[in-house]
Amino acid sequence: MIKPPHPDALWIKYQLRRRGHTLTSLGREHGVSRHAVGLALRRPYPKMEAIIAKALGMHPAELWPERYDQQGNPNRPMGRPKMPAASNLKNHISRTSRNGKSGEPA
Repeated sequence: MIKPPHPDALWIKYQLRRRGHTLTSLGREHGVSRHAVGLALRRPYPKMEAIIAKALGMHPAELWPERYDQQGNPNRPMGRPKMPAASNLKNHISRTSRNGKSGEPA
């Protein structure tokens, strides 16, 4: 079942259209797909949130207050999760055989 758009998403799309923008036009303008821009309407996506907010003449924290702290900084971890240290990765690989069973030497 398809989840209906969040009411805020409808308001944002309406405001964009009033100012002569669409998700597609913002995507083209910034070299990304319409889908990428639309993701910000459903989940945190700082780059796209900034693009949408700029088109509306607002700060992203005004559009998505639940995603930002009092100072206007994102209240979520950003970036990719850290990879294990190279030494830990090497130990893990040496304990794993080619057939995927752990505990046996490679």
